Amino acid sequence: MKEIRIFLGLLVAYTAAVHGNMSFDDFSGWTEESEPVKENWIARLYEDKLKNYNKDARPVKNPSHNTTVYLGLYLSSLDVDDLKQQMTVNAWSIMSWTDEHLNWEPKNYMNINRVHFDQTDVWTPDIAVFNSADSTGVVPFVKVPVITDYIGRTYWFPPTHITVNCELDISEWPSDQHECLVRMGSWSHHGQQIDIQIIKHNETTDVMMSNYEPNNNWKLLNVKATREVLTLEEGNEKYVEINFSFKVKRLAKSHATYITTTALVVMIVVLLTYALPLNSFYSRLIMHLFALAILIGCYLTMFSSLPNNGGPVPFVVRYYSGTTILTLISLVSTLFLTTHACCDSTPSSNVGKKFVGILSSAPGLRTVTTAEQSYNPLEVELDLEDGPRPDADPSVTTEKGFPANQVRRVINFLMLVLFLIAFFVDYFVLRSVMK
Repeated sequence: MKEIRIFLGLLVAYTAAVHGNMSFDDFSGWTEESEPVKENWIARLYEDKLKNYNKDARPVKNPSHNTTVYLGLYLSSLDVDDLKQQMTVNAWSIMSWTDEHLNWEPKNYMNINRVHFDQTDVWTPDIAVFNSADSTGVVPFVKVPVITDYIGRTYWFPPTHITVNCELDISEWPSDQHECLVRMGSWSHHGQQIDIQIIKHNETTDVMMSNYEPNNNWKLLNVKATREVLTLEEGNEKYVEINFSFKVKRLAKSHATYITTTALVVMIVVLLTYALPLNSFYSRLIMHLFALAILIGCYLTMFSSLPNNGGPVPFVVRYYSGTTILTLISLVSTLFLTTHACCDSTPSSNVGKKFVGILSSAPGLRTVTTAEQSYNPLEVELDLEDGPRPDADPSVTTEKGFPANQVRRVINFLMLVLFLIAFFVDYFVLRSVMK
């Protein structure tokens, strides 16, 4: 009785939406008290209707007439496996058609106006999933009764487990969206035999979702059904199929936060190295190696999370690849500045002198030398490239040009500006993708 009430509830929801002329009062005869009274009459009705019934033939009296099957889904749950690139749908398939052999006069059977038949005793449409990824489809894994009323309107609500292949484009992972298709239709009948139409529910949606259980990993953005008629080249026979399109979005706010936070940390660590003194060789080296270690850790984490397929490379992977290259370039550049392999301290032209002079006048680039200034061996060694000048003030311009330390400060400032622009552009592009 519990199963019967469940399917009767589905029947009420469907008929109220499609026919609009039925209510729960129509099922008042289905009570435990009234069943024993009608038991013999139901048995007689079964015997009369199934005596010469052929369940393998379409339920029409004239073979030239087609059978119209209304098809829809009552969605229960949905999941996407991005490793296998498959979508799984759990639902009730809602089917309705008219069986011309299963009609009777209620007054001849104690006013019985609807009964249920075993699905193995009557005809059911051979609806199949054309793009199924396994052997499952609309065929139920348990026996489901077929409900029929006295004018032959028949309803069937088999529980359905559907798995279809779905090509996933993960270029915008973890904020990616996908659209997967479920193609359903008659396996062996063309449109002149079985005409499949879409069930309309309240004229707003093609799929009933009042029983849908949201997924924690995927958000269902939209689902719609379209009817498509296909004509084979061999003949004029037209085949009808219903395509259910599911648009889903990955729910990965934690991944997005993890990615954007680590990217910001790497950017800040690399840029802070240019605020250190030029003779801080080991400090700059350690900070760059720390940033590279964060990037490598992100790579390993994404390698375990991303599906291994032949599609386009995700944007986040390309971002971390570019950030790694920028960090390596920054490492090489800052090591070049803090070692003896620095460029010549003398500008080669008056234009170069003026350019260095303008940049060196910027705040933070002036070299202040006092009597208490600490001894810097790197500056002395660079100054000694033009000869020993122990009494020279490195902040004073000579006839040959600017001191090497001042040139290095200018180059350090230029590198800070260039890497600041590069990192921030990449970071803000990443944030726009992670929304």
